[in-house]
Amino acid sequence: MNKIRIVFIVIGIVFLVLTHIGDTNYRDWAYSNQIADFGLANYLPSITGTITAIFLLIGLSKESFTKAPTSAFWIMVGCVIYEVMQPTLGTGIFDWQDFVAVVITGCIVVYSLHLSNKNWLEPQHSKQKNQD
Repeated sequence: MNKIRIVFIVIGIVFLVLTHIGDTNYRDWAYSNQIADFGLANYLPSITGTITAIFLLIGLSKESFTKAPTSAFWIMVGCVIYEVMQPTLGTGIFDWQDFVAVVITGCIVVYSLHLSNKNWLEPQHSKQKNQD
């Protein structure tokens, strides 16, 4: 397994733990202490869960990392569909804050991966041009 896959999987696992902490410990603590966190206790798991899904699935995939931004986009679409389908699936309620959190987080991650991917590939292209 190459280094970048390991990094993606580690990031995914870290955010999985943060999702669990945000969904259980932080939410309960914020509610019981009446913390004014602008609703973060409600939508934090949507933010961290989206990051978890993107990094774990890309890290475990056999796809080339040049396709990471495209894969991340489709994973984000899946997370959005899940948010909308929660009442039907019986896993929660539909909440606009969660929906917006998933879309914004997903777009940030997709754009970040696009920029990173561009930076990963540019040195290789520069080396090839210099060798020609």
